[in-house]
Amino acid sequence: MPTGDGDTIKKALEGVWKLAPSELPMIPGCENAPESWRRIAALHRELSRLCGNGIYFLSYRDAAKAYDGLSHQSAYTITFALARLGVIKIVRIGDVRPNGRASEFRYLLSETENRVEEDAGFGL
Repeated sequence: MPTGDGDTIKKALEGVWKLAPSELPMIPGCENAPESWRRIAALHRELSRLCGNGIYFLSYRDAAKAYDGLSHQSAYTITFALARLGVIKIVRIGDVRPNGRASEFRYLLSETENRVEEDAGFGL
């Protein structure tokens, strides 16, 4: 059964806020993705991990909290871009009404392999 209740969302957001930019997932096909995209991808990764790598709920309002100043409309647009790029799968689109069900997702990338490689310190 999908999860993504208040405590799970809160825990996932707290984990994402603590991540350094180098710890955020890389977006395949979009190497220079903005940090806002990468933070939302990190939120999906964290929810997947907390929910046993299965399906989880996430509202666009909650997704917007992953990056300071992001609107829920922008989070919606970013989410669909992440789906097109193969980062997440939209399992079910949520209800478009107040107090409706949040959308359901599955994170598709490896949870450990797609971080930014640290610069080894060699300058050219």
